[in-house]
Amino acid sequence: MYTTQLRYAVTAVLASALITVASPALAHAQQSQQNSDWGQPIPSSQVLSGNLLSIKASGIGIGNLKSKKFLQANSTANGAKVVQQPGNSVNPLQNWAAVNDSPYTSFENVAAGRNLGIDGASTASGAAAIIANGAGDANQDWKLVPVTGYPDGYFAMKNRKSGLCLGISGASTANGAQAAQFACDGSANQGWGLFNP
Repeated sequence: MYTTQLRYAVTAVLASALITVASPALAHAQQSQQNSDWGQPIPSSQVLSGNLLSIKASGIGIGNLKSKKFLQANSTANGAKVVQQPGNSVNPLQNWAAVNDSPYTSFENVAAGRNLGIDGASTASGAAAIIANGAGDANQDWKLVPVTGYPDGYFAMKNRKSGLCLGISGASTANGAQAAQFACDGSANQGWGLFNP
């Protein structure tokens, strides 16, 4: 009986050690797969040059550096919240058309025909990102800003009206977490890339 108990204890310890060693590799593989549908970010030299003509006009994804998830409107309705979800390039709510008005860019949701902006055109930190009817308001314009420490293809999205940067509330990596604006801090949560499928 002692031998059987010892065998179970050793098996449990070995299984625990194996899980501990394998978990980081599995987590990395799972994280890498989240944006595999969208591929790799478009190089910074193309995005930050102010000339988005070389980038596919519509059907781009906007991916978060920290979570590896993509901006997606909750619906096509005016005022619909914008959240992060795993990459799915065939989901029209996750596809955006970049409209360049150098040095600013507007992003129109392909499914809704509405622009990425801030709820109520607010300038407050924590105000939610939404899609809204194109209004020519500065809250729908974004300056794509290089940030030291971000990998190639990633940048901050600074709102023209508020001067705040787009991020995910609570720096969450969860599906469905709300996109919002915050004081620019150079964190991975505020890093964004443009992706072609």
